[in-house]
Amino acid sequence: MKLTNHILWIMLLFGVLISNAQSASVEEKISELIANCDSLLYDKPQQSLEFALEANKLANDAKSDSLIALTLNRIGSAHWSLGNQMIALEKIQASLQMSEQNGFESIMAKNLGNIGNVYASSGLGLDAIGYYKSELEIQKKLKDNFRLFAINNNIGKAFLDLSYYDSSRHYLIAASKYLNPQFVHLHSIFFFNQAELSFKEGNLEKADSLLQLTFANATKYESKRGIIRANQLQAELDRRLGKKEKALEHAKKAFSMAKESNVKELIFIASRTLSRCYGDLNQFKEAYEKELLHERYMDSVQNITMINELELLSYYQRLFQMRVLESKNTINKQLAEQRQLIIQGLVVALVIAAVLIAIIVLVVRELGSRKRKLEKLNAFKAKIFAIVSHDLKSPIQSVSSVIEMFNEKLISKEEIEPLLPEVKEKTSNLMNLLNNVFLWAEGQMEGENFIKVQFSLHKILERLEEELSDRLDEKQIKLDFECAKDFYLNSDPGIVRILLRNLIVNAIKFSHNNSSVLVNCAKGKKTKVVEIIDEGVGMKDTVLESLFTGGLTTTDGTAGEKGNGLGLALCYDFVKGLGGEIEAESELGKGSVFRVIFKDESI
Repeated sequence: MKLTNHILWIMLLFGVLISNAQSASVEEKISELIANCDSLLYDKPQQSLEFALEANKLANDAKSDSLIALTLNRIGSAHWSLGNQMIALEKIQASLQMSEQNGFESIMAKNLGNIGNVYASSGLGLDAIGYYKSELEIQKKLKDNFRLFAINNNIGKAFLDLSYYDSSRHYLIAASKYLNPQFVHLHSIFFFNQAELSFKEGNLEKADSLLQLTFANATKYESKRGIIRANQLQAELDRRLGKKEKALEHAKKAFSMAKESNVKELIFIASRTLSRCYGDLNQFKEAYEKELLHERYMDSVQNITMINELELLSYYQRLFQMRVLESKNTINKQLAEQRQLIIQGLVVALVIAAVLIAIIVLVVRELGSRKRKLEKLNAFKAKIFAIVSHDLKSPIQSVSSVIEMFNEKLISKEEIEPLLPEVKEKTSNLMNLLNNVFLWAEGQMEGENFIKVQFSLHKILERLEEELSDRLDEKQIKLDFECAKDFYLNSDPGIVRILLRNLIVNAIKFSHNNSSVLVNCAKGKKTKVVEIIDEGVGMKDTVLESLFTGGLTTTDGTAGEKGNGLGLALCYDFVKGLGGEIEAESELGKGSVFRVIFKDESI
C-alpha cells in the first residue's frame, strides 16, 4: 500500500513538472510571436496580424488572462496599421477591459495609446491626444523609456497634424530625451516628424537636412514606412523648391511602395502628393487618376470616422471603468487649467503691481526732483529779493534825500549839480537791476517760451554800441566787434540782445580804463559762436568753477560799479532756454572770455 502511494506521488509530481515545462514553452512561443508581430507592424502589417492571431490562439489555449490581453492588443495594432480601424478599436477595447479588470497596468497603458492611434488615423486628433496623455501619465510611473519615446512622438505628430506647431515641437523635444540605441530602428519616424514640422513652418533647409537623416535611418534598418513617408515629403519639398521632375520621381517611388504595403493611410497620402506632382507638369490625365484614388481612400477614412463616432456609443456602457478613468483625466485637466488660470492671474497681478510700483517710484522721483527744483528756485528768489530790497533801498533813499533837501531848500541849485552824476549812475544801476528782475520774472511765468526767428547779429551789436556809449565813454573803453553783416542767428532776437547786453556790460564793469572789449563771431560745423573778450581783472579758478551755478554773488567793478550777480544767472538761464551753451575762460589779471554757443538752425 505504501509503495502504491509513493508511486502515485511520483507520477503527480512528474505531471506537474511536465505541465510547468509546457506552460513555459507556450509563454516562450507567444513571446517569440509577439516579437515578430512588433517588428513587422509598420512595414508588413498583414504578416504582423497573422503572428498576433497565432499568439492569441496559444494564449486562449493556455487560459492566461495576461497573455490573452497582450495578444488582443497586438491584433488590434495590426488592424490599425492595415487601416481596419473599427476592428482595431474592438480588439483594443477588449484588451483594455481585461487589463483593467486584472490590474495589468503596462498592457492597459499601451491600449490607451493604441486607441489614440485609431482616433488619430480617423481624423479625431484632439481625442487622440487625450488618450495619448492618459498613457503618458502611466508610463511616467512605469519608467518605460521605449513607450515614453513613442508616446511623446505620437503626441507631437498629433499636434503637428492639427497645425499646433509650438505644442508639436514641445513633445518632439520631450521624445528626443528618450532616444536610445536599443530602438534606433524606430528613429526614422521621429526624424520624419521633425522634418515635417520644419517643412510646415517654412524652414525648408532644416526640413531637407532632417529628411536625409530619415532616409539614412529608414534605409539602414529597412523601414518601408519611413522610406515611403520620406519620399512623399521629399516630393512636397521639391515641389516647393520648383524641382518638378525630382518631385515626381520621389512621389512615384512613395506611391509604388505604399501600394505594395497595402496600408490605406500610406496610399491615401502618397496618391495625393503624386496627383499634385503630375498637375505641376501639366500631365492632367495622370493627375486626375491619382486624385480619384485619393478621393476613394479619403471617403473610406471619412466613413470610418463617422462609423467610429456612432459605434463608440455602444462601448460606453460596456467600458464604464474606462470612462471613469477618462472622467478623472478630464477633471485633472480642468483642475490643471484652473491652476494655470490662477497662476496666470497671479502673474498678471504681480506684473500690474510691479508696473504700479514703478509708476509710484517714478512719480516719487519726479516729485522729489520738482521739490528740489522748487527749493532751489525759492532759495534763488529769496536771494534775489534780499538783493533787490537792499539794492533798491540805497539808490532810492539817496535820490529821495537829494530831492527832499532840494525841495526844502536846504541845498541850492548850484550845490545839487555836482550830485547829479551820482544820482544818474544810481538811477541807471537801479533801472538795470529792475530790467533784469522783470526779465527773470517774465521767463519764470511764461516758462521761457522763446520765439525763434532769423535775424542779423551785426545789427543788434550796432544798437548795443549806441545804447552803451555813455558807459564806454566814462571808462574810455573801445568796443570792437568782428561780426560779418551776414552773420545770422535763428533764435529769439530780444533774448539774444539782453543776453549780449548783460555780458558786454559785465565786461565793461571789470575792464580797466582805456582798454577794449571785443565781440567775436565765428561759425563752426553745426554751431555759431559769439565771444565777449575783455582785458580786465580776470577771475580766480575757484570763482570761475562756480560762476554760473554758485548762486548770486556781488563784486564791485574796476570803477567801483555795484553789481548783484543776477545778470550772469539770467544769462545762464536764457542760453539754456535757447538750447545753447555758455562757458567762460579767465586768467587773474589778464581778462576773461565769455563764449556763447548757439545751435546752427539756419533757415
